[in-house]
Amino acid sequence: MRETMPLPIEVKVAAISVATVDGLPKANYLRAARLVEIALADSPDIVLLPEAFAAGYCGCDLAPFAETKTSPALRRFRDLSKAGDCLLVLGFLERSKRGIRNAAVMYDQGAEVGVHYKRTLWPDAKRDYRDELTLMVPGTEMEIFGTRFGKCSIITCYENMVDENWAEVGPQVDFVLSPYNCQGDPSHHNIEKSRKYGIPSAWADRTGTVWAGDRYMPNPGTAGMVDAHGRIVACSNPGVETIVVGTMSLERR
Repeated sequence: MRETMPLPIEVKVAAISVATVDGLPKANYLRAARLVEIALADSPDIVLLPEAFAAGYCGCDLAPFAETKTSPALRRFRDLSKAGDCLLVLGFLERSKRGIRNAAVMYDQGAEVGVHYKRTLWPDAKRDYRDELTLMVPGTEMEIFGTRFGKCSIITCYENMVDENWAEVGPQVDFVLSPYNCQGDPSHHNIEKSRKYGIPSAWADRTGTVWAGDRYMPNPGTAGMVDAHGRIVACSNPGVETIVVGTMSLERR
């Protein structure tokens, strides 16, 4: 692995809004892997995929859709990070002795940098298939990952809506990566928090078809990135599967 690059630097990010269908993990992983392969043609430094995009929120028992870090699906993305000489982040549901964990793993050049386990779980008493408090067990901390591009935190979906999470990592990180699996365009959270804390960030939400309890419905997610002033560098249109490529300027904090 290359040594840490001195800041300030320009980092090319490919944030991918993947069109998936809840409950079809094999097909969803194949689709996402193909999109990553296409993105690598632009030689990005960082590739960001959404939160738990392969399983989605497909019922009140997510155990059949969870996996371990050694699964063939995840090994494929680790290998893609090596082939693309890039840092790659993707969300997945992890099976553990404690229960199902909402995880986001970071690979760089084929090696695992670390895993963030979603600490602030989404409460949804009206929709049991989306109530993370009963579906999952929480993580314990907001990790700071040392990467060759600088210090980074992964802040997953609902965690971006809780100001304390950004306040906790803000003084310590050079950039934030935000995987989402929410029903709507989450860009305003990153715009607001990047502006408030002076940290560039990128986000990726899934699009496609989500389970709504008694039916399926389209999801108008987006992907993109903002600078340290909360100004949009690049952003997709809601509900469109695409690879958003842009450059984040990183400065040592």
